[in-house]
Amino acid sequence: MLALLAACTSEAASPPRPGPGRDPGGRTTTTEPRIALDPEHYVRDYAASTEYGATTRSGAGAPNPTSSGSSGADAADVRPEPRPPTIYEDNTFVGAGHHPFVTVADEPTSTFGLDVDTGSVSIGRTFLAQGTLPPPDSVRTEEWVNAVGSAQEGPTDAALGVATDTAPSAFGSTRLVRVGVAGRDLAVADRPPANLTFVVDTSGSMDVRDRLGLVKASLGLLVLNLRDDDTISIVEYSDEAGVVLAPTPVEDASRIVAAIDDLEPSNSTNLEAGLRTGYQQATKAFRKDGLNAVILASDGVANVGLTDPDGLAGVIQDRADAGIHLVTVGYGMGNYNDDLMEQVADQGDGFYAYLDTYAQAERLFRDRLTSTLAVVADDAKAQVRFDPKLVESYRQVGYENRALSNEDFDDASVDAGEVGAGHRVTALYEVRLADGGADLAADAELGTASVRYRDAASDQTVTVDRPIVLGEATEAADAPADARFQAAVAAFAEWLASQPAASTQPTETGEPTEPTPATSPVEVGSQADLAAIRAEAAAAARDLPKAGLPGSVLTSAEVLALMDQAATASPAPTGTSYSE
Repeated sequence: MLALLAACTSEAASPPRPGPGRDPGGRTTTTEPRIALDPEHYVRDYAASTEYGATTRSGAGAPNPTSSGSSGADAADVRPEPRPPTIYEDNTFVGAGHHPFVTVADEPTSTFGLDVDTGSVSIGRTFLAQGTLPPPDSVRTEEWVNAVGSAQEGPTDAALGVATDTAPSAFGSTRLVRVGVAGRDLAVADRPPANLTFVVDTSGSMDVRDRLGLVKASLGLLVLNLRDDDTISIVEYSDEAGVVLAPTPVEDASRIVAAIDDLEPSNSTNLEAGLRTGYQQATKAFRKDGLNAVILASDGVANVGLTDPDGLAGVIQDRADAGIHLVTVGYGMGNYNDDLMEQVADQGDGFYAYLDTYAQAERLFRDRLTSTLAVVADDAKAQVRFDPKLVESYRQVGYENRALSNEDFDDASVDAGEVGAGHRVTALYEVRLADGGADLAADAELGTASVRYRDAASDQTVTVDRPIVLGEATEAADAPADARFQAAVAAFAEWLASQPAASTQPTETGEPTEPTPATSPVEVGSQADLAAIRAEAAAAARDLPKAGLPGSVLTSAEVLALMDQAATASPAPTGTSYSE
């Protein structure tokens, strides 16, 4: 079983080539590339050769038919070239709200599916790089927390390890409870063979800037970094779907690269047809002893056939139950549907990531390839129960769209999250102790955290229980450095989500106006709040590894840089649309 996404332990995979020398994992022992290929050239060449609506390729981006020999009447009939959408236009984000404090006497139990998606973080980074805050509805706090990993060690005798700890919060009078889950680490040589089917969106919207070029680069990275005994299939879809490459061993690199070169943009977007054809190819090459996944590469736009996650669920869920996971990788902001990409991945028992730079593609498809491929735990869910005698109230930080009913925890038919090898998952709770916690001993048990999952190796269901002990920490500074850093990142994400979006209306020329603040239903944090968050993060970061924590996709330095960008960023424009 397989799932491409979210961060894990970092291991650089040496590009192999076909040859007689192989290690125990079936990997060739030379470090020479199997084919002379620079994947980044797809991005460079695509960006240089196309402007939206002004490209030599066929389809939505066809050039104007004007020429020096055209008559004035002919020229007058020619439609002007369409304006490419900015990153702020026609995006779809759906906010999940925020968990309020609840009284333990009324609601002692919290149940949710584990999550290791990273799309929200990459989207936030994209907007901040342009000097604007991300749209509030794009911020999912748990994804930001899990993106920085944790210092928790991976288990050696189980698929998942579970740990709990508590400490006073640095941002108020509450106490912070942390429930940590660590996926078992997996060596490169121990990974089973992979059967990957890429379903590539080649509709006209993928011709914007270098979107399709970045998809091609992602495939090129896989050609260099997968093993000879892995297989790749490529399906493309626009109005209809077609097979560009039948299941092919990665050893036949030249054939795969030729198929990548053939990918070109076309017209409408029939996502349903693309997924159905992709699953057909994945089923055709299914490996009982391996990892099987369909990887959707798209901007999330769907305008032909089934076009919403609920409608597509019937196409996806049966295949997930059969052991073919769906992984979604989003490309290109502007006319982008984050909600569809995130929800479809959830229903396909997979992961969701967003890429808009070649460097991000390298992190996903090269540096963390093996550790992000293998799922070690399926349908992983957590349940936290607080003791009403010791805890007055609590609120969960994030996981709003992963909430489950309490009865779902023991129901094997209820889908939940998948955890890959080396993943680190963290759930945070703010709690208010009864009577302020007066006279509580350090060994007082505030409650219990339970994690239930199906071991991907044995197919057995496992439940792990851990007590939530008050502990010795009496100050926020007493908490471990990684816990303090995670808490600061959670506060930063909630600060981003609390900022007002801006509304813009297009001018007569179609260009957006300057953003103006819009009314926000959430109380807005101040710049002083952000400064305090940044100071706490910086203090914790001094005791963290510069290369990042286990399971991280962001180093502490990168997080601090994002906080600095946020301090001077403008509200994100919303409400503007463009027309082709």
